[in-house]
Amino acid sequence: MKTLRALTLLLAAVFVVASCSLVPSEATRALLPSITTFRTAEAAFHVLIERQVDKPTSSLILNGALDGLSARLKKDGLDGTLERPIFTDRTQSDFVKFSGLLEDIARKFPQVERAKLEQAAVDGMAKSLNECHTYYIDPERAKTFNKPPGPYTGIGATISKPGTSEPVEVVSIIPNSPAERGGVRVGDKFKFVDNVDVRDQTVEEVANRVRGPEGTNVTVVFIRGTTEVTQTFTRARLIQPQVISRTLDKDLGYVSIAALNGTVARETKDAVQRLLDQNVKGIVLDLRNDPGGDFPVAIDVASIFVKDGILVYNVGRDGRREEVRTRLSWYLAGPRPIVVLVNRASASGAEIIAAGVRANGVGRIIGARTAGCVGTARVQEMPDGGTLLTADSKMQDAKTGEDLHGPDKGVVPDEIVTNPDAANDLQLQAAISYLRQAARVAGAGR
Repeated sequence: MKTLRALTLLLAAVFVVASCSLVPSEATRALLPSITTFRTAEAAFHVLIERQVDKPTSSLILNGALDGLSARLKKDGLDGTLERPIFTDRTQSDFVKFSGLLEDIARKFPQVERAKLEQAAVDGMAKSLNECHTYYIDPERAKTFNKPPGPYTGIGATISKPGTSEPVEVVSIIPNSPAERGGVRVGDKFKFVDNVDVRDQTVEEVANRVRGPEGTNVTVVFIRGTTEVTQTFTRARLIQPQVISRTLDKDLGYVSIAALNGTVARETKDAVQRLLDQNVKGIVLDLRNDPGGDFPVAIDVASIFVKDGILVYNVGRDGRREEVRTRLSWYLAGPRPIVVLVNRASASGAEIIAAGVRANGVGRIIGARTAGCVGTARVQEMPDGGTLLTADSKMQDAKTGEDLHGPDKGVVPDEIVTNPDAANDLQLQAAISYLRQAARVAGAGR
């Protein structure tokens, strides 16, 4: 299965890149005994060295592992000061040095499970690359990894992590949910959940703390601007709608996509067709806070609006560039141009759609710069039952050839509109104004 992913709850699996060697390195290692008892750390180390698109050094990865171990020890109230060996970027010898140190740490701190130390090391390896598609999921969280969305019990806030050093924040709120009734706002950042500091936790970790049995309470401390807000919610059973459509001002269409997975492409096509049957004069495609999802779904959704064209270029570890093209069977003829709304939480597949719409001249992009998390990731099961995702490729703009993936990258809108007043939705108002103007120009040209 192919997939794209940002820093969110909706994650998945992807491209398999062919090896150019006669015997893949994974198979070669399978013929040889492991050099340490830390099989998960060893496997993760080699996967990152051999698969990661940016070809990291062993010293970078192993120093990251030590950072993860230090953080774990400090979290347990122990001395996290570690004497670090000098790594020379000789892959095998560097890992031998690291595994020896990890063995010493395990003996020095027997109160910490060896498995937990190893997981902390692997988590640190992945985080050292500071890459949005590269992360480790421990065995417990891996049980629910990549499952399709369904009913859950929580407060009804969709969350995202805008950066590795920033707290998880609210990016959207389900209508008539405990979050909406409690006055939660988009942009609220999680500080504490039931007295546990979650500022350094991942999206999954925060979500797991907020969720719980229906009818039970959870207390959250939010950072809102320069103040803190404490609220207690009663958890409810909720279903997050993936596609929402309606008309705007009677003759404009609106389609919002929460994430790109499952049957979303078909739902989107059906929604657009219903709007076209109502003779709308233009369509707003709202991809704000859409973290991406499955790669084929992103292509299919883009193909609804782009008849025949290149959406983006996909660049692998070997530097080769491949075209990512639309699929003609998904195309729907209708009013053009459209407006695509994006913001900094629009990632992966959402960025591909926005970039493709603009590159093919069928729409205008309005909002804020997107996440810059545009690539493919490979999923690898680890010996401990956890899951490691590694970035296999990154995307480039089909029109300009510029990188879309990385810090300060992403899709820069044609019209930048910040949205400090969420109640009035200035970005949506700008989209409506543009479509009205486009309709007037089209009418005058007849």
